[in-house]
This record gives sequence, structure tokens and C-alpha cells, in this order.
Amino acid sequence: MQYEVEPSGGAVQPGTLLGAPSYGSSIDQPATQSGTGDTAVVTTVTPILLSPGKGSTVSRSSGGTAAEAPGPSSSSSPGSSSNSPSSGNPSPGGGSSTGTSNGASAAAAAAANNGLEELLAYERAAVNLFAAAVPSVVNITHMRAMQNFYTLDIHRMAVGQGSGFIWDRAGHVITNYHVIKGASEVKVTLFDHSSCTARVVGWDAPKDIAVLKLALPRGRLEALQPVSLGSSSSLRVGQACYAIGNPFGLDHTLTQGIVSGLGRELSTGLSAIKGVIQTDAAINPGNSGGVLLNSRGAVIGLNLGILDPSGKGSFSGVGFAVPVDTVRGLVDQILAHGRVRRPSLGITIAPEQVLAQLKAEGVLVLEVPAGTPAAAAGLRATYRDVFGDIVMGDILVGMDTRPIRSTADLVAALDERRPGDKVRCDVLRDGKRLSMTVMLGERGMSCE
Repeated sequence: MQYEVEPSGGAVQPGTLLGAPSYGSSIDQPATQSGTGDTAVVTTVTPILLSPGKGSTVSRSSGGTAAEAPGPSSSSSPGSSSNSPSSGNPSPGGGSSTGTSNGASAAAAAAANNGLEELLAYERAAVNLFAAAVPSVVNITHMRAMQNFYTLDIHRMAVGQGSGFIWDRAGHVITNYHVIKGASEVKVTLFDHSSCTARVVGWDAPKDIAVLKLALPRGRLEALQPVSLGSSSSLRVGQACYAIGNPFGLDHTLTQGIVSGLGRELSTGLSAIKGVIQTDAAINPGNSGGVLLNSRGAVIGLNLGILDPSGKGSFSGVGFAVPVDTVRGLVDQILAHGRVRRPSLGITIAPEQVLAQLKAEGVLVLEVPAGTPAAAAGLRATYRDVFGDIVMGDILVGMDTRPIRSTADLVAALDERRPGDKVRCDVLRDGKRLSMTVMLGERGMSCE
């Protein structure tokens, strides 16, 4: 799935169907800089699902051991160095017996505290944060049924990996939709390395979120550790954040960064994810669906994708996460209805270029199918008259008090409402401004 970056709420790309993320696609879309008419560098926001065979190989040196961080030297202990006024001649082997005794005591104390005493305060905080949050993060394997060409036997093969996190003790797990899209089976590996299958409860393709249900006995479910939910409404640029996921299949990896930006907008077709969090915490293939945490270990976002100018899926220091407040609202609807209920006018609209050529603003109505809310309210579609000339349909220019200048404005206006709400639609018809009341319907269950 390719997202277009809209730093300050720029227009979504017109003329495309509302679409679900496309597994493995690599279509670039141009972005528009806010406040100018200049075209920004063509970029791609790439979902971060790890495909088997595409991860890096982790090699180990022939020594087999990692280099240790330098610790306090024995020469720094009083009486252990020849430079100490009270030491006299140094004893054989370097330090004095007093220094050796003190060093042994310090080593024993450090071992008793798992080495935490040797860490700085901010390092201890990160260690404790990871220890508290990591049991809530899971590894998700996308399984797909494959048929052998010769024997016709059907096998299930892993075709991708991502991350997820435990939502509650009922066994619900949250991840990105593109992680599980097209899967015939979903396998979830928990922190203790045990694994189970999971059922897809529901998803919302426009916001790239899915809810799974673990197939575990009640006793195992009650032992699950759900995440601690924070709030994304009070985030500030510059505050620290942490990402936990499974990049390149390396389970339960912690990376650290800051909140680099707020209010970003990612667009796919006629859909948009608003208020997206930008971070420089390293996010790589396999991190999709993992958590973004604040310094207290509370979830502030669902890791989504990265800005990838090269199109190769490599991290460039710009990652994105869906705000947890948005996630919470979507999950509540999916758990209640199996889907996200969205309002609809029931119209088909024209690409924005049509009105742009006429130097007009608004949304041009192309089709008004019978039985839709728009048809009941009397909206007019574009049609050809008996002479073959095109007669323009209504141009939607306002909804209640909100002006509608583009497709993005219409999407934003509908996102604020629910099916069954009544709205006033202002339209231009034959040069005259008309108003009509429309009772919004519900968009079909298929958002693809």
C-alpha cells in the first residue's frame, strides 16, 4: 500500500476508488507542500510488512561474543593505583587488596541488581519500560494456502510477518490490516514464544487497522498482559517515544526516538488517516502493527509505515503511527459491529481535475443511484441531453457550516458524522445555490 504524505492536510488524490492497501504494490504518488503551489519530491510511504526471504542476514563474529561496554577501572578505586597518595608501592597484579575487595563487592551488588546500578537514570528508565511493555507485543505471521502444482496438495506457507499488541484479556490483538490482508490463516507468537492461531474479527482498510482474536483457552487468556493505553491528544513534538516490534523477524526489538511531527495526513485514494504521528524511532519491515510508547510505557500510536523515497523499504528516519485515540474509536466499532460504520451520501463524484479546468471549487456529482440518500434528497447527477451534450450535475459546495472545496473536505466532513445523521447540503445547480437535507446512509461493508 502506498500512502501519499500530506504534511498539512493537502488534497487527496482524486479519480481513484476508495481502496484497501495493496499487498506489495509500489506505486508512487506526488505530495503537495502546504502553503505553496510547489510540487514536493515524489515519495512513497511504505507499509512495513516483512516478507520471508527479504530480511537481512544477521551474522556473528567468529569470537561468538559481543563486545562489552567499558566499565569502571580498578585504577579509579582509592588505594588501587600507584598514583594514590596512600598506596605506597603497588601490589603485584595492579590494585591493592582493599581495591580488590571493594571491586568484588561492587560486582556482587551489580549482579544482584542485574547491572541496573551501572546504568544512567534514563537508561534504567528505558530498560524498565521495555520490561513492562514487551509481554504485550506479539509477532504475527501471515499464512496463505498454496497448492502444489504437481501433487495438488495444499500447504500453508508463511508469506509475511508483522507485529501486533494485546488489547484485552479477551484475547483481542490489534495490528495493521495490510499485515493480515489475504491471509488464509493468521499465526500469533506470544512473548513466551508459544504460538496459536487467530481469527480475524474485523478490519478497516481505509485506516489500515485489523482486530484479531486469539484461539486460547480461558486460563491462557486470563494470563495475557494487555497494553497500557495512553492518549495522543496531548503529545508534543520533541517528547521521547519508543517503538517495539519485530523488524526483519528479530522478535521484540526496542528502538528509541522522539515525536518528530504531529497532524500529518496519509492518503490512499479517497480515504485519509488524519493526525498521524511522525517519529524518528527506527521502524523497519516487520514493525507494522507494533506499538509506539511514551516515556511512561503507555501506547500513543500504532506503527504504520515509513517514508521511503527509494521505494526499497529502507528506513529513512521518518516513520508514521496511527494515533491511539483514533485506534481506540476504530477498535470499539469493530468489536461492536465487526466493521467501522461510516456514513455515505451514496453518490459517485468526478475527479477534481474536471472542476479545476473550469476554475471552480467543490465536488461534482457524477452519478446518483436510485435508492441512495442523495437520490431521496433530490441531488442531480451529470448526464447527456437529447442532443448529446453533457449537462453538469450538482456541485457540492457545503455541508452544514463546513465549506466543501475539494474531495478531501467532503471526506473530512463525513468522517465527523454517523449513519442516520441529517446534514444540510449546499449545491450549485445551473448557477444557482440550493440547499437540501440528506439523511446519511451507511457505506457498504466492503471498503475495498
